[in-house]
Amino acid sequence: MLRKTNTLPDKVDLNLTREEWRLDSEPGREVESMVDRIKTRKTSNIRQVPGSTYGGQFTLDWTERPRTVLIVKKPNDVKTENALIQMATWLHEHQPNLNIVVEPEVAEQFHEKLPFVHVIDRNQKQEYTRTVDFAITLGGDGTILHLSSLFPKSAPPVLCFSMGTLGFLMSFHYSNFQRVLKDVIDGKVSLMLRMRLFCSLHQSDGKRISVDGKEIGMVYFGLRWVSGSKTPVKGDWQAMNEVSLHRGRYSHLTYIDCYVDDQYLTECVIGEASRSQIEVSVDGQEIFMLNKGDYLKVRMSKYPIPCVARINADNDWATDINELLKWNQNFGRNLA
Repeated sequence: MLRKTNTLPDKVDLNLTREEWRLDSEPGREVESMVDRIKTRKTSNIRQVPGSTYGGQFTLDWTERPRTVLIVKKPNDVKTENALIQMATWLHEHQPNLNIVVEPEVAEQFHEKLPFVHVIDRNQKQEYTRTVDFAITLGGDGTILHLSSLFPKSAPPVLCFSMGTLGFLMSFHYSNFQRVLKDVIDGKVSLMLRMRLFCSLHQSDGKRISVDGKEIGMVYFGLRWVSGSKTPVKGDWQAMNEVSLHRGRYSHLTYIDCYVDDQYLTECVIGEASRSQIEVSVDGQEIFMLNKGDYLKVRMSKYPIPCVARINADNDWATDINELLKWNQNFGRNLA
């Protein structure tokens, strides 16, 4: 029998302290420390101020030891399946007070090997936000994009293990998982706040596209039309990687008007001259259909994905891309 999470405690509070960052100074002028101007924040929900231009890294400090971890794995992959079993078993043995949560299909698949894990009901996804102190991904970039979709608002610190093909967003190699997990639980890690995009769908008159007893606009979730629902569904989504507009299966061109900060950039509203609808995809996972005159508004989200970062690795993302794509290298010398 699957262990449901409605008995799990709320997530613990944490302190975020911006790590010292010094600005380059001109000769004869003092170097300014950002730490002097930023105070430690105590919170259970990590947020950013929309419009903020400063990224940087933050030191994580738990007010109590974390109680619950969510593990998300790449589907249909033997490598990540074995890693999940090994990691969950290790956590259960070495951190017996830590509740381990997995997705329903994973719990069903491994209920014999992992009888101690908890599962969140498919219709109770808000439990992720309430209970999860930190999350772990085993896979590639698609895995963390999926995890992002589980947290429509505040997301917990995320520890990413690279077990995919490329893994631009991954920070750690699985071979070191015991040491890294201990550091996270002890609060000896840094966090990088990866910005997400807040996307909202609107009708031509500015009203938000939603479903509330009748069809307003045409919002398409996966493979089913949402219409006539008694539950209000707002046309709001968080994107971590990209928002894509596409003409879909229609052969006609789509006229769009694109604005940046209310300034006209080029032809994103579906114009009256358009003869087709347009598909909207968020991180490649959801598809919505916009009608003529409808528009998509994209802005900085106040809910980032806080990723555990390698210590003293400010250039880890750029370095990893160079290594993965072998930029500035002679491909011939790598052929055996």
